[in-house]
Amino acid sequence: MANLNIFETDIPSLPVMENINQQQFDEDIRPAGKPVILRGLVKNWPAVQSGQTSAQAIGNYLKQMDNQRPAMTFVGPPEVEGRYFYSPDMRGFNFEKRQIPLSATIAKLLKEKDAADPISIYAGATPASDLLPDFGKSNPMPLLGNEVPPLVWVGNAARIAPHFDASENIACSVAGKRTFLIFPPDQVSNLYVGPLEHNMAGQPASIVDPKAIDINKFPKFETAMKAAQIAELEPGDAVYLPALWWHYVESSGPFNVLVNYWWNGVQKGPPMAALALTMLILRELPPTERAAWKDMFDHYVFGKNAQDIAAHLPEYARGVIGKSTPQRDAKIKGFVAGQLQKLFSGK
Repeated sequence: MANLNIFETDIPSLPVMENINQQQFDEDIRPAGKPVILRGLVKNWPAVQSGQTSAQAIGNYLKQMDNQRPAMTFVGPPEVEGRYFYSPDMRGFNFEKRQIPLSATIAKLLKEKDAADPISIYAGATPASDLLPDFGKSNPMPLLGNEVPPLVWVGNAARIAPHFDASENIACSVAGKRTFLIFPPDQVSNLYVGPLEHNMAGQPASIVDPKAIDINKFPKFETAMKAAQIAELEPGDAVYLPALWWHYVESSGPFNVLVNYWWNGVQKGPPMAALALTMLILRELPPTERAAWKDMFDHYVFGKNAQDIAAHLPEYARGVIGKSTPQRDAKIKGFVAGQLQKLFSGK
């Protein structure tokens, strides 16, 4: 069977909403826990207006704010065609990571935009306040408070492997078009996820190329395809992604700009560390013990009554299983620190 291209299949669009204010976002969209396209959310940004004029105009707009601090930048040879991924043996990557000032990256992109075989360039994941101090003030996000900083991403045509973010995310298309292919969290077992600790940009990613799917090698991906939704973003549009929703991102054209916002509600530590530690301690236990620990996790963490499991105890006796307070959180951290000290010392 020839490789399949998911974009040649019928993929339903995410729901589209317009003219959303912060109250609607907080009371209706976020509690629903589903991705949604926010059409025209930032269409009035000066940055978007510059991008509509020309690549040179948006490039100049960003360069005039640039404070010349270096930004993490991926640089790949022409043959990668914007697909930032592992090397064939998965020991390394098919691109280099460099620290380059944003103005230099923009100048290179503008020089490369008419090249027959352009190199692949992708800079971002750095708070705009570190690179472009005036960007957030000039281009305010209407759905979030000022405490959530914008992050600016600049590059040419790119294909970013399906991955998830541990935070909520609003991603805004500023210049160029963006396509988001989105899978719900329950499809994780069908996505053929790569290593947790060795990946392109911090989060584990699917090793399946949605444009060249070898169904013989990755048969479960066909189930994931049935659950996929798509978001096509024009400049000024945005997409809201709840935490842990998988997304493949594709940008087209020689000069693209995306601005996104990541934030957490009550997260108090790195969930991936908790996941990895759980694998270390529990995954190799006998099946009956693992089942028993699953019941334990459901009781203390994931069950619908997990918030009330200590209701039968006096408040002073609830300790680490009580409701969240600064004192309880400090007790948990102390308890975990003591346990990890034993683990890492081999005692």
